[in-house]
Amino acid sequence: MSTSSPSTQGWVLADAFDRAAPTYDAMVALSPGYHDQLLGAAGELLDRLPAPDGSALTVLDLGCGSGASTQALLKQWRTRGGAADRLSVTGVDMSEGMVAQARAKSWPAGVELVVSDAVTYLEALPDDTVDGILACYLLRNVPDRERLVREMARVLRPGGGVVIHDYSVQGSTRARAIWATICHGVIIPLAVVKRSDVPLHRYLYTSVRDFDSVARICERLLGAGLVDVRHRTYRGWQRDVIHTVGGSAPL
Repeated sequence: MSTSSPSTQGWVLADAFDRAAPTYDAMVALSPGYHDQLLGAAGELLDRLPAPDGSALTVLDLGCGSGASTQALLKQWRTRGGAADRLSVTGVDMSEGMVAQARAKSWPAGVELVVSDAVTYLEALPDDTVDGILACYLLRNVPDRERLVREMARVLRPGGGVVIHDYSVQGSTRARAIWATICHGVIIPLAVVKRSDVPLHRYLYTSVRDFDSVARICERLLGAGLVDVRHRTYRGWQRDVIHTVGGSAPL
């Protein structure tokens, strides 16, 4: 899932996601627990939304990619008995190809899918206008992470919530070893077999290897003024590899 697009020696991340878009859903379907973990992150965000005041809650799904995280949000909303007309979700992604894949799916009224850089999109919003922000596999891909988190905090209404869901292996020798083994033994070879974008999957390895530690992600949220910052990881080999971090805007 992509946003502000890093560019290295002519290789542009958004272009790589465009190339990978047709095979993206098939690739992530092979990742154990991928969709369950998105549901977990979406549930964490819904837990942090302010109490409804009669109007629809406004949620952003930054780095929505092909729509899997947006679908997770809607599924959790329905599971909790939320009325369809009480939740407005805007999915934002830099990759036109990924958003095209998302738009090809069926969506209820109240869902909008936008091609945009996440930071640029946030900077166009007024203060205190968003109830919740979900950002799955996004922060790692943003060149100016401080600016992104600051903008997230700025647009949140008091009591609103942010959830960041991503890989992070910094600070854990075990997690770094597992990540290297999985990437070089499974993910990159599978990208070759599936004729997906192989450089993108090599980038996945290095971007996760070099990404913030969980402690640093928490520091970013706290530094932006968010409170009640909490973290959890997942079971099995993904323990200490995949993480969900949430924070709330103070009342």
